[in-house]
Amino acid sequence: MKEANMEWLNQISDSASAHIFYCFDQLEAYIENAISFIANGIKQDERVLFVENTRIYPMILTRLQDQLSAEELAGVHFVNNFDFYWRNGNFHPPTILAHFKQETHSFTKENRSFRTWGHIEWGSQEDIIAEIELYEKSVATVVEEEAAISVCAYDASRVSDDLKERLINCHNYLMTDDSITCLTINN
Repeated sequence: MKEANMEWLNQISDSASAHIFYCFDQLEAYIENAISFIANGIKQDERVLFVENTRIYPMILTRLQDQLSAEELAGVHFVNNFDFYWRNGNFHPPTILAHFKQETHSFTKENRSFRTWGHIEWGSQEDIIAEIELYEKSVATVVEEEAAISVCAYDASRVSDDLKERLINCHNYLMTDDSITCLTINN
């Protein structure tokens, strides 16, 4: 993530919540942005819930180990995205939201600021677009209530025009591999 964008995120974390739709095109940029986001949160004494697949997570962890101490890395809570989003074998928003709240409960119980990064992936489930939209609207409410920063990452090659429009309407920021734009929520 460009340094200017990280400064901008620092300002957001000081004043309000942010629900960010990250539509990424390049894996290397995605990895760099995730590392910057996580390291920045840890340096601000925030806890980080990092929901990622088992293919990408080791690449990010290796680089984080070069930047953060073992004690700092303990502030990053990794959850496999398949286990997180497909807990009961389907993408079920109420179940995912309950799991989200359970994962962040320890942070809120300690009165700790936190941020989340979730890489949302799916197979070929019917009606997934409506389910994703319902989940994102629910997360937006929790993020605002908790004054957290939450990045919801989607591979641009998997996002249809319809899904992209719905996701834009559920988030208050749009992030790409090299920029962040403030949006007006239309939901």
